[in-house]
Amino acid sequence: MILKKISFTLHLILSFAFILLLVAILMLANSPIWFTLIILLLVSTLLILNIIFNLRKQLSLFSQTTLQVAEGNHTSRFPELDFTELNTLSNDLNSMLEKLDKTIHHLAVHREELRLVLSTIDDILWSQSLEGKLEWVNQSFQEIFGSIDTKRKIYYWEVIRDPTLLSFIKDTETSKDKLMKEIMINNHFYLLSSTHNDTAKRQVFILQNIDEIRQAEQMKKDFIVNLAHELRTPLTAISGFAEAMEDSIDETHRNYLKIIQNHTQRLIHLISDLEQLIRLESIKELECQDINLATFFQNIALILTPMVEEKGLYLKMELDENLPRLICDPFKLEQVFINLVQNSLRYTTQGGITIRSILVANEALFEVSDTGIGIDNIHLPRIFERFYVADSARNKTQSGTGLGLAIVKHIIQLHHGSITVKSELGIGTVFSILLPLAQPNQLENND
Repeated sequence: MILKKISFTLHLILSFAFILLLVAILMLANSPIWFTLIILLLVSTLLILNIIFNLRKQLSLFSQTTLQVAEGNHTSRFPELDFTELNTLSNDLNSMLEKLDKTIHHLAVHREELRLVLSTIDDILWSQSLEGKLEWVNQSFQEIFGSIDTKRKIYYWEVIRDPTLLSFIKDTETSKDKLMKEIMINNHFYLLSSTHNDTAKRQVFILQNIDEIRQAEQMKKDFIVNLAHELRTPLTAISGFAEAMEDSIDETHRNYLKIIQNHTQRLIHLISDLEQLIRLESIKELECQDINLATFFQNIALILTPMVEEKGLYLKMELDENLPRLICDPFKLEQVFINLVQNSLRYTTQGGITIRSILVANEALFEVSDTGIGIDNIHLPRIFERFYVADSARNKTQSGTGLGLAIVKHIIQLHHGSITVKSELGIGTVFSILLPLAQPNQLENND
């Protein structure tokens, strides 16, 4: 049966028109005023009660469906209503619920897919509230930290006992940046990362096992060490016999012999640099000392001056008197300046090299500048990469092993410092080193 709809506004107009018609009839019948008022009051009351009854009936049906939807029954729909205004609203809401149903179903499917993917990932995943309560964990989490009742919200420190991991999680509470750190748990290496979800007010953590990466790195290091060991002996023999042959061959063959000697020495230097880089990568703590910089650079000058003077260049030391001392590993820092000066000597034919020390706030700034041929700007971003040599901007006959600057950068990073380079073709190059005045692992007996 199709219900006849009526506009609520029209219903009010008709009621008002009926009251006016009744007043006109009573006035034409010359009814007493008191009688007219009584009749109007009764009729108006009946009409108002009828409107209220119909309106409450419609709103009651509306309210029942609203409660069902609020309780999670999204399949409920608003019924047909007598008043057209309410019926239009009902149809609009039903259309909205249809779209909402589709969206919820779509999200439910994707959520189940995501849950399935996350549960099958070997990496350890979990999310927690800003208060520290675990909201969700995957199977890998429970395998390493123990089974937990996911329905009962517990704090992460109730199941996680590793002090390094606990310290990292504590640090993330004060930072909203994405953080990453390599840690070891139960003799396994993990890459730990965390992110903040400000909308959900949660933190998400992932522990990625990198044992295979670590193993591959160790195999690479072992291979390089073994290769260097196996190559050093025959190369030393070749170099020795080549020197012994110099006095017993003619001038033509002496040139060939010189080529053999040069390439042999280059290979020996390459092996030495590789061994040094491997040793640096295995260092966990520096052997720091409180050194006098004036004495330190005097020793540097004694080592470097003969090399510089041999090429007819100058070596200047411009030291800041406000920076008299520094806590560092003196032997490794010495290698930094030797490598940088040797690198400059390779590409400087006139002028010289200047080493400066400057106190900048709470850091020590060191500069090694030369008046050489310079480096093209396209090479600067890669200048500290291993085996990278900017041959297109420099003399190829003077190329080194490509490891000197990589060693320099590694030593600076061990000191928690930074190194940058600026250069201009035909004018020269400046290497700038910033070091903290004190190292975290400085010796307790430093004066």
